[in-house]
Amino acid sequence: MHGLGKITKLHGYKGELTVFLDTQRVADYKSLKFLFLEINGELVPYRIELFEPKTNDSAKVKLAGVNDEATAKSLLKSLVFVPLDTLSARDEDRRDMSNWIGYEVEDDEYGMIGHVFEVIEHRTNPQIEIKHPTGKMILLPLHPEFVLGVDEENQMIHVQAPEGLIDLYLG
Repeated sequence: MHGLGKITKLHGYKGELTVFLDTQRVADYKSLKFLFLEINGELVPYRIELFEPKTNDSAKVKLAGVNDEATAKSLLKSLVFVPLDTLSARDEDRRDMSNWIGYEVEDDEYGMIGHVFEVIEHRTNPQIEIKHPTGKMILLPLHPEFVLGVDEENQMIHVQAPEGLIDLYLG
């Protein structure tokens, strides 16, 4: 299971809920059939009757068996989980990136430039913070044209930083 968000508020008075989703694209989950809510430490499955994206990070959701305000209120602040095999490709990539801390980073031009100190998972511009051996930090956008490959076995990320970026941080 993967934690994807939480129920933040009611949407109307007929049991509909607003769910915040920590995802790259809420619409990727429109075909989801079930959500799992953490209730008293247990994951409880709920069939989805309606899933309607509202914003970049929220959706209006109607769950089976939740038909009134009182029942809906009892679910407020519940954490929302989905099975790993239902994660969108975008979110699967984000989940994998969080494992990169400590990986060595090698640039095509500069060679070894340090190790991943932090993965900054900003929705529109994810980045890795690389700690150079001098102690200086380099921020590299995780754009597909800059990341040439990831070698999970050897914990190595091969990059081609934009021209001048590394000099900017190390200069």
